[in-house]
Amino acid sequence: MKTTEPHSNVVVRYVFLAIGAISFALGTAGIVLPLLPTVPLYVLTLFCLARGSERFHKMFLESSLYQQTVGAYERDKALTLRTKLSILLSVSTIMAIGAYFSQNMPIALGVMAFVWIGHVIALVFIVKTKK
Repeated sequence: MKTTEPHSNVVVRYVFLAIGAISFALGTAGIVLPLLPTVPLYVLTLFCLARGSERFHKMFLESSLYQQTVGAYERDKALTLRTKLSILLSVSTIMAIGAYFSQNMPIALGVMAFVWIGHVIALVFIVKTKK
């Protein structure tokens, strides 16, 4: 990913750092909560940290959380079958638990079904499988 220089205005840099910290926290929560999209939030984190602090940007790129999620996909432009199945299993399990507790809320069930189908389509048809 292309590195950008931190912003010259100190106030703007702190705003970028705050947004980066929030998106990092939400992205990390998205690892276990399927309704929060981990990868887009980590990409936002990457952008904000690059604009807020070169040191934080470099630390984030080297973190194991980034390497295991975005970094692996960014490097290979594909995921292993095992990783895909792991993602699908965790999403399906959490969605099933959510569906069980949302039995009387058809809108919530519809949203969960839509998100689950989106995961399946992305993992089967969009994201390539690394051999």
